[in-house]
Amino acid sequence: MSPHHLDRQTAERVSVGLIRLMKLLQAMRQHAPRIHPAVDASAYPILFNLAAEPRRVSVLAECVHSDVSTVSRQVSTLEAHGLVDKVSDPDDGRVQVVRLSDEGQALVADIQQQRTEWFRELMADWTPEEASDFAGHLERFGADLERQRTKTTLPTRSILSTRSTEN
Repeated sequence: MSPHHLDRQTAERVSVGLIRLMKLLQAMRQHAPRIHPAVDASAYPILFNLAAEPRRVSVLAECVHSDVSTVSRQVSTLEAHGLVDKVSDPDDGRVQVVRLSDEGQALVADIQQQRTEWFRELMADWTPEEASDFAGHLERFGADLERQRTKTTLPTRSILSTRSTEN
């Protein structure tokens, strides 16, 4: 596939739209009812990653794009509430992996079901084709973003420093 250059106006629309979307989702997340009284939504990425397979805390931190100390604290909280267990790594008995407990698996299923129903309600006015196209575009965008994550750094110059050099 040949590369296409995105025009500046469209790139800006995407940028502004994504920032708006992230802010809206963040605001909604803060006011969303908790499915489990002791689990904050910030721990959901950990739970969903563990649903795929048990992982070492260091690998889990990498998967959720967070530092090991933060993930370790979250895992301790989840363990205290019986949602995860630490077990010996089958490949290296000297280390432990974290896995979902039965209660943790049930919680992930509940969260996924509620998310699915929320999106079905949110997009009720969309045609099946529109929703499917949107899902495909999101999947592609996510894959592109993941591929670029380690290769690209965002510009660090501030607007003020740019303006002061222009004068």
